Amino acid sequence: MSSAPPLSAVRRDRTLRLRPTPALFRAVAIAGAALTLAVLRGSPALIAAGLPLLAWCAVSLARRTARAEENDVGGAHMRVTRPTVEEGGTSAAVVTTAPGVLTSVTLPRAPHVDLAPPCGSLAGDGSARIRITAHRWGLVPVGPAHVLVSDSFGAVRAQQTLPTLGVKVVPSASILDAPVTVPSPIGVSGAHLSARHGDGTALSEVREFRPGDRLHRINWRVTSRTGKLHTNATFTEQDTDVLIVTDTISDIQPAPWTAATEPTSLDLTIRATTAVARHYLTAGDRVSLFDIGHLIGPVRAGTGPRQLRVLTDALSRAGRRDSTLRATRRLQRVRPGTLTVVCSPLLEKAAITQIGELVSRGAEVIVVDTLPASIGDVSVLTGRAPRAPGLSPDRFWPEAWALRRLLRERTVRELEEAGVPVTPWEGPSSLAPILLSLKAARTAPRMRRS
Repeated sequence: MSSAPPLSAVRRDRTLRLRPTPALFRAVAIAGAALTLAVLRGSPALIAAGLPLLAWCAVSLARRTARAEENDVGGAHMRVTRPTVEEGGTSAAVVTTAPGVLTSVTLPRAPHVDLAPPCGSLAGDGSARIRITAHRWGLVPVGPAHVLVSDSFGAVRAQQTLPTLGVKVVPSASILDAPVTVPSPIGVSGAHLSARHGDGTALSEVREFRPGDRLHRINWRVTSRTGKLHTNATFTEQDTDVLIVTDTISDIQPAPWTAATEPTSLDLTIRATTAVARHYLTAGDRVSLFDIGHLIGPVRAGTGPRQLRVLTDALSRAGRRDSTLRATRRLQRVRPGTLTVVCSPLLEKAAITQIGELVSRGAEVIVVDTLPASIGDVSVLTGRAPRAPGLSPDRFWPEAWALRRLLRERTVRELEEAGVPVTPWEGPSSLAPILLSLKAARTAPRMRRS
């Protein structure tokens, strides 16, 4: 899914002109030869043999002369019905020429894309519609489309190759099955309870009235029972800053023996990023994005549905086949207390270093492990996992990845010992245990040091 093809939704070409087919030339030649031999040999039977072909040529030319527009059908028009779809969504490529013209369209099949009909070829009267179902996020090239048009008699035809269009496939919009909670809210007003007292709706305690307390918070039931004026104290409700850090330095493919539809590490990273962004934007928080690699440009902090569209648009425009080696990016500053979710397979040293820098700057860091589960399955070392059918016995690809995963577990253990929780991405419920443990740790009683 390269980012090279054009993104326009409609392409037109005005050079499509109908020209005689070889069948018309053959019919004229055979009919002329039959009539000539009939005159030279004086055989009426040859006239009967060539007369049908001559009549077919005459009717075809008469129709072409009577309808001059058949000499120029006005050009082929190609458009996509839905320029932007979600993963698993369906769009359609519609090619239109002119009414009464037999139109045949052929589209090449892109990776992770299903066409209907499956062969990618379809014919129709003046137009053809081919459905496109995309199963992976990114920019799906539609085309180049080969268009072949002819009249109803097959006497004239034309062909043209239309330029490639693009269908933008945004990551699937999964909803996290997790509480909307953060360790340290740092905003002004929102859905998160703060540790300090102030205006809000969550009851903290009932205490005696103090000068400056609001009259509408007086608890008359407790006041009448105790004989002293009491008021309700509440916690403030705040929003927070959520920073999502993506690691697109490398795209780790799943094990060769798994299904072709298994997601890669980049797929898991993009899907986790989309789910986390939707989760906190729905709660009214400010969400920003930073990519350690170079597939996704930085997205400034924002809120609301518009920010979600900006994020998904940036994620869907990322190219998969960008093999150019570039230096990794580093986030220079972060606001202390910012909830930072790092989506990474934890294989690159630059990603590990960036996590350490975020922690040292006071960010609340959560790491989402996006390495596919089939990569480095330890059961390979014991012989219980199937070997890749395309690998010869002297290739040690599964064993090498199994050892690499064992080495990576040391990195995961060091992060957890440093207070950085690491959870594998297993769908919408992946972050629930981490967020619940952070909430419990925030509200747990602490020993006061003298």
